Amino acid sequence: MEPNRAVSPVISVILMVAIAVILTATISIFVLGFTEDLNDTAPVVGQTSGEFEPGSSSDEQIVRITHIAGDRVHVENIEIIVQASGPNLDSNARLVNLPADSYFSNAIDSTNVQGDDIIDTSNGAPNQVIVPADPNTWAAGDTIQFRIKVGGADFREPPDRTGPEANELEVTIVYTDTESSAILFEETFRP
Repeated sequence: MEPNRAVSPVISVILMVAIAVILTATISIFVLGFTEDLNDTAPVVGQTSGEFEPGSSSDEQIVRITHIAGDRVHVENIEIIVQASGPNLDSNARLVNLPADSYFSNAIDSTNVQGDDIIDTSNGAPNQVIVPADPNTWAAGDTIQFRIKVGGADFREPPDRTGPEANELEVTIVYTDTESSAILFEETFRP
């Protein structure tokens, strides 16, 4: 009498094929899920140039960041983080809800600023977000421009200094249209 087997060769082959199909499906879903994320990359801003003019009068303290080469960036997908520091100063603000949309075309107002009160939103300030072209796109040749309030962070030398002494300004432009934010520009100015 021959002993009974628990699994026949046909059933074992069927089980092995089923396991292979399940593994293949699982791996393909995992890999294809990642490739979808790769298509959502941030634009490449290959070259930028930043400058900060502390100046000697209250109409100075202007930040300018010029896009020299790279992809066009939709302004609605960026935030600008501004951090001013000094001996007794540590202030942070964000420019959000861009492009700016106020009575003065493309000018920053209070709805565009979050955080500490260091970014000038007055009508006469040179605070147009994108200069000179389309306020919706930051492209090669365009400049992001805004002003730091003297009353919030004063980078001027005495005797002109009337606000809190500041000696370092960090500006970061973040692309926010991907699952993980990407930094397009980052520079620390020490006038």
